[in-house]
Amino acid sequence: MHSSIETEIILLFMVIISVAMSVRYFSNLPYTIALIFTGIILSFFDIFPDIHLTPNLIFHVLLPPLLFEAAFNLNAHEMKENLKPILVYAVFGVVIAVFITGFFLQSTLSIFYPNETIPLIAALLFGAVISSTDPISVLAIFKQLGVPKRLSSIIEGESLLNDGVSVVVYGIVLSTITSHSEFNLTHGIKEFAIVAFGGVGVGAVIGLTFSRITALVDDHLIEITLTTVVTYLSYLVAEHFEVSGVISVIASGLMVGNYGTKIGMSPTTRVSVKDFWDYIAFIINSVVFIIIGLEVGIVNIFSNFHYIVIAIISVLLGRSVAILFLTMLLNMIDKKIDLKWQSIFIWGGVRGALGMALALAIPIDYEYRSIILTMSFGVVGFSLIVQGLSIGKLLRFFNIGGRDKNLEEYELKKGKLISLNGSLSDLEKMRKEALISEHVYKLLLEYNTKDIENAKASIEKLVTNPDVKDYEFKAALKRLLLKQKDAIQESMKHGIISTSIGEELIANINKEILGHL
Repeated sequence: MHSSIETEIILLFMVIISVAMSVRYFSNLPYTIALIFTGIILSFFDIFPDIHLTPNLIFHVLLPPLLFEAAFNLNAHEMKENLKPILVYAVFGVVIAVFITGFFLQSTLSIFYPNETIPLIAALLFGAVISSTDPISVLAIFKQLGVPKRLSSIIEGESLLNDGVSVVVYGIVLSTITSHSEFNLTHGIKEFAIVAFGGVGVGAVIGLTFSRITALVDDHLIEITLTTVVTYLSYLVAEHFEVSGVISVIASGLMVGNYGTKIGMSPTTRVSVKDFWDYIAFIINSVVFIIIGLEVGIVNIFSNFHYIVIAIISVLLGRSVAILFLTMLLNMIDKKIDLKWQSIFIWGGVRGALGMALALAIPIDYEYRSIILTMSFGVVGFSLIVQGLSIGKLLRFFNIGGRDKNLEEYELKKGKLISLNGSLSDLEKMRKEALISEHVYKLLLEYNTKDIENAKASIEKLVTNPDVKDYEFKAALKRLLLKQKDAIQESMKHGIISTSIGEELIANINKEILGHL
């Protein structure tokens, strides 16, 4: 029996939360991959017959918040310092990768599977669909391993901008298909320039305007609403003027995140806005990935496995050629990027939600939609599982980054001390409940106490290192400040202090927290 759409949506969110919690506590697998697998399994049972991702839903509802959140959190100063490689990789890299991927895919299928080949324009559409990168998991590993800031900044900045570029290229190729016209390179370049720069202009103006408006308001709920309006308004206005709505959203997000937050947002608002957009990005990513699994299904994967393998090779080849060729040119005009870093750029170009969203947005009646969707799924799955989970090993192999040995030793000793203190409290409980004799209690107490004293002595020695001391100080201070916020909020809740005083105190604490992040 088919359930109503409301029931299906509630069930979908229950599944998302269950999967995310299970992965968080019982597995190291990225939750996006777990959601895809869950979607594939659920596709057998037809539990969500009414839930589908339509082009309008993807482009007008889901895509703008994902792009705005990424742009809002990007540091424009770091991006400016590495602007040359970011722009070159994001613009020329995407175009080169699309053509290399498309041509290799089509020619390989023609040679090995002549009866199952696809036309070049369809192969180029696949290249455009899958050209955007989504390095969330990669950047998390970068942070853990302490890679050079320039490396992570280039990958993060390139990923954001190539989202916009790939959508523009995708639109040009798709319009060529739907209009049944011949692809004209000169016309394509002209259209790309108009659409891209027009999007930047629209987004920058709207982002600047709303940044000035937020300076007149000091209410985090109103300002969160304003950022939501900016997100969709910048997209819709750009599309109305037939320029890139995607690039417009990115430009407005950069403007609000790097200008609006400084001139018009209090510390409390900045924390609230960031938390709000983190939540929105989590929800949208979750919905997209589980529906990917529902839409593709296991039958399509096995029946088209040869397509997926060729697609993976084509995408890696396209990325490799683009990075190696463009870096050779960049090294003549900018700071050198060695072969080790180039390898990280290639392997760290993980594909994600945007590629799948673009594949799902291909018109239902397009003859090659199903195979493009299946290939995109295969590439994204391979990218997230194989590339995403192995990038750390590649970094270690090239000896790039690496956390301070003193910090690692500190965390090891701190973890041991926490576990010992936990066992000590349990030991006291066993004694009180007469689960062990007094004699055994004293033996275990002496054994634990000795280990605790040794761990404390090791930590005290390590904290003499300035980096370890700073790390421990900031972590402890942040925890104390959060406890202070909790206490103030409880006092406001029970009427011990007034709302106005409480909000002022919380704003001061938020300011201090931001200053020590």
